[in-house]
Order: sequence, then structure tokens, then C-alpha cells
Amino acid sequence: MAFSLFLKAPGEKRRPRRAADAVVHLDEPGLSGYPIHHNLEQFFALPHLPAGAVAEFLLTAMAVWAADKLVPRSTSPDAWTRDIALSLPASSSWAVQPARLAQLLNFLTGDNWSLNFREAPVDLGFAAPWPHDWLPHAVVLFSGGLDSLAGAIDRLEGGERLILVSHYDFGQLASVQQRLAFSLREHYGPDRLHHLGIRVQFPEVRELTLRSRSLLYLAQGLTAAAAFGPDTPVVVPENGWISLNPPLTLNRLGAYSTRTTHPYFLAGLTGLWQEAGISHTLANPYQGLSKGEMLAQCRNRNLLERLFPLTISCARPEVGRWQGRGTGACGYCYPCLMRRAALNRLGWDDGRAYRVDVLSEPGIVRHRVKGSDLRALLIALKTWETAPQEVESRLWLEGKMAASTDFLSEARHLLEAGFQEVADFFRQGEKRLAYFLN
Repeated sequence: MAFSLFLKAPGEKRRPRRAADAVVHLDEPGLSGYPIHHNLEQFFALPHLPAGAVAEFLLTAMAVWAADKLVPRSTSPDAWTRDIALSLPASSSWAVQPARLAQLLNFLTGDNWSLNFREAPVDLGFAAPWPHDWLPHAVVLFSGGLDSLAGAIDRLEGGERLILVSHYDFGQLASVQQRLAFSLREHYGPDRLHHLGIRVQFPEVRELTLRSRSLLYLAQGLTAAAAFGPDTPVVVPENGWISLNPPLTLNRLGAYSTRTTHPYFLAGLTGLWQEAGISHTLANPYQGLSKGEMLAQCRNRNLLERLFPLTISCARPEVGRWQGRGTGACGYCYPCLMRRAALNRLGWDDGRAYRVDVLSEPGIVRHRVKGSDLRALLIALKTWETAPQEVESRLWLEGKMAASTDFLSEARHLLEAGFQEVADFFRQGEKRLAYFLN
């Protein structure tokens, strides 16, 4: 039976038609249910107030994110696929296409979603004035990771003025994003960029995979862009390897490997926006580049080299807090491993920057948790070297992608470049590889 979640719009008096498993609201005093803490008032009301469809999409993304956190995958028969039904406030622009949006969500998270839109006014309280005498050329998602830093530098070097939009749900991540944005502002000047840090926190956490977080991030970027008219693009700077995200092993097929910026998802989402009257473009300019290539081609390598130690690409940077240690990169998750392989290409890798150095930690490859992603990456590398067609066959290609020779050529290039970076990282000498033989 599907888990049902009812999201109340601010000030909405309507109650669920039937008993919902969870009622969620935007932290309104006196309401029962689960609150979502936020600072949405930081979104700009000027020069243009974002259209109703944009605000409704943001609210929908918040509901998806809350449900993703509330429903543990362990309760599903296959320990992964959940059935989730959402009741959402929206106008007719979204009400006519719940099935298509649900299909995209199914692809993104690997679950079965059903959406029911009901007529209700949506006012999210956007109130911040625009504090500058210049307007942005683009909105760039700015996570505090290495890719987003390189992407922001490239566009700033190109002369653009930017809004950097960050999402955070714990304070240490916010401080990373703020330090990086401050450093960029110091280098390029206050008339070149504005950093917008959006806090959306849902304190109930029963599931940690959170495949839907990218939808929330994209919705926040869209909301910032909509304040400046329909021609302001939303830019998602992420390397093509992690965007295509080839499943490393056969037990990582489907949404077990994240589909955060998969080209199918971004294209489908853009199409839905257009049908809802939202004309903003959504682009990842690094779709054809591996992480190492993206860094190597950065338009200001000196600045990138100076600032990259401030970035965090880790999948679990907050784990250290639970262990009584500070926030920092674990060193053994998949994003940390791919980061190190990319930095190694530029000669910038340093295992001392991580809580665990996988190239010197004895026996880590056999560790049940810390060695999981490492084992998968080593198996994938071996498979690529002996049977590359097996790795190619795992890629999720559909429709135009599968029929496009250009896309297939680009995908093969990404596999070749990415695996070469991984191989070079692991083959740094007999001494560093000796632990694999123990």
C-alpha cells in the first residue's frame, strides 16, 4: 500500500480527504504534522515576482524531498522500491501533467510515485529585495563541491554576472558554501556575483539515500532565476561521468546509482517546465567531460588550485559529527574516490586531506562499509579493461539518446577518460598498491 503524504500550502485550511500517513507544512506555528524549516523569504520579490507555476514546482520538490526522507526503503519488499502518493497544492498548469512528473520521479529515485494536485493558492512569501544595480546573466547551482566551484569560475572568467544558489540543511555545509562564495567575490568583485544560501530542513530522517535532493536544488535554482525574467538560464555544473553515472557493478543498476543530472532527467524536466509555461533553460555545460577534464580545462587553474581545498565533494561529510569529529571528507565514498582520481590528473591529490587515505590504509578494501565503494570501483575498472562492452551495456540510454551516434560517442569518451583517471590514481606505484596484495 502506498505511503500517502499531504502537503499543506501556507495558510491553507483544507484537510486531507482521507487519513494521510503524514501531513507536512512549512513550519506554521500551531499546526500539527511535520514542519519543513526554511528561509524561503530570502528569494527575490524584485525585479519580478516568480510565476505561480515556479512557486508550485518548488513546493512540489519540497514535498518529494520530505517523503523521500520519511519512508525507509528497508520496509519495501525489495528493500528499495517504495510506493509514495502525494497530495499537492497547485494550479491547473501542473494539474494537467501529474503522470509525466511522476514518471520522471520514478526514474530519479527508483520508486513508484503518484501525484494528485488540488486547487489551492500558493504564496511562499518571497520578500527579499535585489540589493545590486546589476542583473545576473545566469543562475549557477553552487553546492560547495569541486564541480560547482570550477563551473562558477569558468562563467566568471567569461565576464558573466552570476547568482550562486546554494541549498543547505546543516550549518557546516552552509559555512563551506559561504567561504567559497566570499573568496570568489573577493577575487572578481562584488558587482560580479551574489550568493543566495537557501535553508530547507526536514528534521525527520528515516531514509538516507535521498535520490530526490537534486530536484529540490533545481527547483531552488529555478525560483531564483524566475525573479529576473524568463530568459535567465539555470546552469548545473557537473562532470559528465557522474551525470551519466555508469553503474559500477550489476547490483548498482537503476537508481542505486544516482541519476541527479542524468541527461534524460534534465531534458524531461525542461520539457515539463515548458508545458507549465516556464521557459527557463536548464543546462549542464560539462556533460561531455570527465571530472579530470573539467578541472584541467578550467579557465583559471591558479584560482581553482588555491580554492579547491575548501570544497567538499563527499557523500557523507557530516558523518564525522556523529563520531565526535569535525565535518570533512571521508575519503572512501564514491564521490571522494572520483574526486581524488580527478585531482590526481592535475597533480593535486593529497590523501592527508581525507579522514581515510584509501591508498595507504591497510585492509580497507576488505572493510564491509569503508571498502564497499572502493571494491565496486576496482571491479568496474577490471571489467572495463577486460570487457568494456559489458560496462557500456549498463548505461541507461533511452529514445533519442540510444539512437544518437553523437551521444553514444560522447558516452564512450566519458567511460574511456573516467576509467583512465581511475586507473592512473590506483597505479601510482608499487608501494601505494601493496596493501591490495595483503
